[in-house]
Amino acid sequence: AMPGSRSRHNSAYWSGVPYVGVGPSAHSFDGISRQWNVSAYAEWARRLTGNEGVTAGEEVLSGENRAAERVYLGLRTENGLTVKGRDLGSARTWVDHGWAVLHDSVVRLTPEGWLRLDSLAAGLTGI
Repeated sequence: AMPGSRSRHNSAYWSGVPYVGVGPSAHSFDGISRQWNVSAYAEWARRLTGNEGVTAGEEVLSGENRAAERVYLGLRTENGLTVKGRDLGSARTWVDHGWAVLHDSVVRLTPEGWLRLDSLAAGLTGI
């Protein structure tokens, strides 16, 4: 996105909003599972015109997986992630180290925090 703007396309992925992908290799998400279409155009077209399913695979997310993604993806956005309880204490530690800023229980990573995103997210989600 342009400076000062936001990509609505990517924002949908990062916020967990269901989406439908159309075409070869397209991915869809219904809030619980992800599906993806066959990648080869010829196979996709053959299945489509033959009234066959074009889905190549599916991944069903557990509640724990969805919670982990909410944390990880929330930390990737400028909106940040609302934290409470034990996680609020962790966020305060990040602020002390210069890895995040905290305002009204919403934590946002600093550039230094972005370098530690995987580790910080795992600390909140227990993964």
